[in-house]
Amino acid sequence: MAKAPSPRMPRVARVAKVDQLMPVARDMVSRTAANMYEGIEIHKGQKVLFVNDTTADQLVVQALSAAALERGAHVDVITLEGFRGLKDPGEMLDNMFSNNWYPKWVWDAANNYDIVLLMAFIKSAHTPLPDLPNKPEVDNWEITADLMLSDYEKFPVELRNAIDEVAWAKLFNSTSVKWTDLEGTDLTIKLTARDWEVATQRLLKRTGNPYTHGHLMLPAPTTEMNGVWAISSITFGGPVPRTTMTVERGRVVKVQGGGKYGERLRQSFANNKDLFKSKCPGPGVNWITTIGICTNPSARRSPFFDELEGSARVCAWTFGHRRSGVVHTSVGEGLISPTYKIIRHMDNFFSTLVTDKGIVIENGHLTALDDPGVRKLAEKFGDPAKLLREVWIPAVKGVNA
Repeated sequence: MAKAPSPRMPRVARVAKVDQLMPVARDMVSRTAANMYEGIEIHKGQKVLFVNDTTADQLVVQALSAAALERGAHVDVITLEGFRGLKDPGEMLDNMFSNNWYPKWVWDAANNYDIVLLMAFIKSAHTPLPDLPNKPEVDNWEITADLMLSDYEKFPVELRNAIDEVAWAKLFNSTSVKWTDLEGTDLTIKLTARDWEVATQRLLKRTGNPYTHGHLMLPAPTTEMNGVWAISSITFGGPVPRTTMTVERGRVVKVQGGGKYGERLRQSFANNKDLFKSKCPGPGVNWITTIGICTNPSARRSPFFDELEGSARVCAWTFGHRRSGVVHTSVGEGLISPTYKIIRHMDNFFSTLVTDKGIVIENGHLTALDDPGVRKLAEKFGDPAKLLREVWIPAVKGVNA
């Protein structure tokens, strides 16, 4: 029987002063953006708005706004109350993640800026946002002070992209996928050339690349997916009791365990069984709509997660899903109202994922990290053994803790 690696977390110092963050903040507001790296090129004279809230990490907001001012931008900060005291993962997911909870006047103000950085947690990619006629650049920055100073922010983008290329070669155009993990997942997926064409054509048109760096995707939803799926982490919320789901033809048909979160899933599946989303083969919010594989070995969670609330708490937890070998998933997808989209993202940390082209992940370890070409490239930036070692291995109850 496979054995999970022991938990690992590097020594992480607390950040006490804005000055500690300024070198990284200056880099972040002046670097070319790369997917899953906080960064944006702010230029002199641009109008920049930070949407803050009282639960976000204020040192991060202060450092980034100061760095933007140094660049010659005009900077304003709106501070909302946010969700003070909120720590329940399910409530965080539904209230802060997929619900457009910002007041209308914030969006009216945002329309007058060139750049809008959302520090009060909301996930623009999965939340119904209003149309902003002036088309400002809007981005989420999901980060806390200690994560700003982590090795992740210094990891070479060129090396991360090389890891992606090797992993993608074992995924793209595969026809069969066997996905198991040490929490109980055991899924079989069959894929066709048409599935891959549909899954990649939009990205090809937009970026010229068939995959998103740092977040490689298997085609989903698909009716050729069956088995058992088990999780204990909500990506944009936090830890939950072990939740086991039976999957038939791409849909969750039974939910066992999960405590309050499991009950939330059961209720939402029943209440929205007739909700139709064109991306899905049929009605309901129980389709598995995302299967993503993250690729950066330097990503970790903040060890201060449990001390935090609201926006900072979400950011401290969710950063961990970026780590290499994590399988990032979602179930559902449909508009409940003009401001609320039902979709739930989850994480698997100790997967073994095998396609007909090879082993992509083994017990949570992304095999592309062992590729000779990747390790040779890593020598350009330092010691491959250090650069390509997962800095963090989570402690998961019932698996390795």
